[in-house]
Amino acid sequence: MFIKDLLDGNVSNIILDKLFEIPESYYSKTEIIGLSKIKVDGRITYPSDENLLLDILCEGTMTIDDSITLEPVEYPFSFKINENVYEKLKNDQFSLDIISILWENIVLEIPIRYSEVTDYKDLVGDGWKVISEDDLQKNTNNPFKDLLNEIEKE
Repeated sequence: MFIKDLLDGNVSNIILDKLFEIPESYYSKTEIIGLSKIKVDGRITYPSDENLLLDILCEGTMTIDDSITLEPVEYPFSFKINENVYEKLKNDQFSLDIISILWENIVLEIPIRYSEVTDYKDLVGDGWKVISEDDLQKNTNNPFKDLLNEIEKE
């Protein structure tokens, strides 16, 4: 993003209300299967030397695998960036690599586990089934119950 006018003092801030597309090469080797365009609202200000402030709200949707079914699911996310990005400024080119800044923050939004499954009754197989935490607490036929009680005593 070209910001020479801001750095020269010709404008007091740059308003951002744009969609940014993160190249697939950024996320191809991550848990992310797909990534929507990232909606960015906010502004960039340059109040003093070595202070280039980025104050934005970012929203998007990533496609990841469901932790239980392994089917692709949409995971909406949003985050704020409010930081000094002066060190990321390419001085010779008077530009700011907003894509890399967005990507650094998107990586932090990738969930460790995410599932849209709410009904576990269809998740059964030969000798196994998925049950909820509530069903686990209610289940009196737990073959490991005695073992768990012994561990809790220690």
